[in-house]
Amino acid sequence: MFKLAWKQLTLDLVRTSLTAFALGAVIAVILVLEGFEQGQYRQLEQIILNRHADLIATQAGVANFTAARSSLPQLARQEVESVAGVVDAHPLTALPIIYKKDGKLTPVYILVYDTRGGPASIIEGSPIHKGRDIVIDRALIRKYGLKINDGFVVSDFKFQISGITDEAAFFMPFAFVSYDGMIDLFLESEIAPDLSTFPLLSFLLIELEPGSDREAIQQEIERQIPEVDVFTPEQLAARDVSMGRTFYRPIMGLLVTVAYVVGLLVVSLILFADVRSRLRSFAVMKALGFNYRHLLVSVLAQSLMLMALALPIGLLLAQALVMYIDVVAPVYLISIYQPLVFARTVIASLALALIGALVPLRSLRRSDPMMAFQGV
Repeated sequence: MFKLAWKQLTLDLVRTSLTAFALGAVIAVILVLEGFEQGQYRQLEQIILNRHADLIATQAGVANFTAARSSLPQLARQEVESVAGVVDAHPLTALPIIYKKDGKLTPVYILVYDTRGGPASIIEGSPIHKGRDIVIDRALIRKYGLKINDGFVVSDFKFQISGITDEAAFFMPFAFVSYDGMIDLFLESEIAPDLSTFPLLSFLLIELEPGSDREAIQQEIERQIPEVDVFTPEQLAARDVSMGRTFYRPIMGLLVTVAYVVGLLVVSLILFADVRSRLRSFAVMKALGFNYRHLLVSVLAQSLMLMALALPIGLLLAQALVMYIDVVAPVYLISIYQPLVFARTVIASLALALIGALVPLRSLRRSDPMMAFQGV
């Protein structure tokens, strides 16, 4: 039966190719949608893990890194560093701003760092060397046509782009400046009158002695300093991912469900039309002694073979879409090669093929052997 199904597919290569391409397009849409959602979760996770801390202290009651305002007392650093087992507490300040240029507005999350917490990687240019240097995400470079050494104006204060990174999360590109740069921004820009609305210290990236008990020190810091909550990077990342799921899941779940329904309809219509066009062939097979089970296996085999041909096409189309999106909107990470995304899409595609093969069964069952002799 599998050999027969393959013969049927190769009889009309143009039709088979177009069918496989149509199915591949559906698979590509599913892959991109699934990959987009998983990519956003990965960005939320990595923006925290890339800060390379053993523990992270936030304002008491604040349990997120992104999309949450945390403001710590200035003395919190000294108090944390006095806890046994703590080597250093590196300051980190988060400043959400709106960047405006050429009539376009973009929300940007600026991370102000001192000795730890800067950009995880510099893909072009160099790290910060002086107060007015800034490292920005490549999404801003592409959107505004910027380049290394160009000015980057924030509230009439001009930074100079020293490097380009590729860190973004929650639809926002990130930028990095030093505390010297933040102080100059506060003192020399129009932000100065509203200085009290901006946190001077948002987080502490806590470095511990090698081999120390991280959980015990975490509890001790919270016991001694009630103004702060302390998390491991993994805990804080999990909370941000959970926040992201609350935001993305209803939207992306609906879109992915629609894509699956469209995929099922495409497979069903293709197989239904194919069986209807081959009723005479199936009647001949029945007249030759093939039973209904043989015909059913043939249709199922053909459906699975079509989907097997469509999968690599879908992967290529998805990769092309990802490359295009990366050019026009590099702030979005689309992880189509994550094992979870890929495995789920492959399994779902095979399930669509099997379910779609059930649609034309009624026509298959009603094929009459006498049709083989009509017109003879």
